Amino acid sequence: MRTSRTTLRRALLGCGVLLIASTSVQVAAVISHGMFDRLGPLGVSGLRFAIAAVLATAIIRPRLTGRTRAEWFALLAYGTSIAAMNVCFHVALDFVPLGVAITIEFLGPFLVAALGVRRPRLVIFPLLGLGGVALIARPTPEINPIGLVAAAVAGVSLAAYTLLAERIGRTAPDDRPRAAALHDLTIAVIVAALLTAPFGVAALPSVEPGDLPPLGMAAVLGVLIAFACDMLAVRLTSARTVAVLFSFDPALAAIIGMLLLGQMLDPLTIAGIVLVCVAGGATIHVASSVPEPAVVGDDAPAQPPKPDQ
Repeated sequence: MRTSRTTLRRALLGCGVLLIASTSVQVAAVISHGMFDRLGPLGVSGLRFAIAAVLATAIIRPRLTGRTRAEWFALLAYGTSIAAMNVCFHVALDFVPLGVAITIEFLGPFLVAALGVRRPRLVIFPLLGLGGVALIARPTPEINPIGLVAAAVAGVSLAAYTLLAERIGRTAPDDRPRAAALHDLTIAVIVAALLTAPFGVAALPSVEPGDLPPLGMAAVLGVLIAFACDMLAVRLTSARTVAVLFSFDPALAAIIGMLLLGQMLDPLTIAGIVLVCVAGGATIHVASSVPEPAVVGDDAPAQPPKPDQ
């Protein structure tokens, strides 16, 4: 009985932590959006990563020695996927509403999960998702094709991010300390900062003193807190649970976009977002055919959620 209560408590705490992560990402996107006019989406991305890398390095002091060539290759690819995901997402935000951008981006892990569906009758869920995308991507004044393409590339990068997270977990030694995942994440953020540095340097002449607080807040919320909370949520619940809960991000993004940015969506677009949420959650759940523990042990290395598990 005590074990059941502990498991339930950890699951509820994990869901709360994941809600913090999702909200942090989207509030950071709103903050970043307010600086696009002067600094541009690419400049904001570069500056945000630079701040996040400096803070993470100072706090975590990542271990650089004792890594194999395979580990370094995986971390470099991991950081590249994070950089591409964030840059393309910021570009998408410059052309389409937040809810639409998040929905299209979510298609990356959604499609990865859909590849794990083996029963023909369950293909209905991916088809529902495609129907939702059709409703979202139909020609409307507020939907710019450039934004859709950028969000789609962000989705591909997000799918690569989830697959690379799994690879990092497999190539790393089993006796790593519990903080090793934070060391890996910090190195990946440094890689992302180096890749986006040219954008940040180009935007520096346009930076005003008043830009530093929102840039710092966006870096802390959208990079440091978001990724750290993702890891903690997996430790408290399971990768499968976190992946399913991520399917509700598009709906949350639509609400935040409406409340904070005044981005009103028409009924058909809202219906499309709901379809993608439902289809995504169902597909990830169905694709999770391999049993996994309900709770990740305290000594297990934390990994970001893996929708294809």
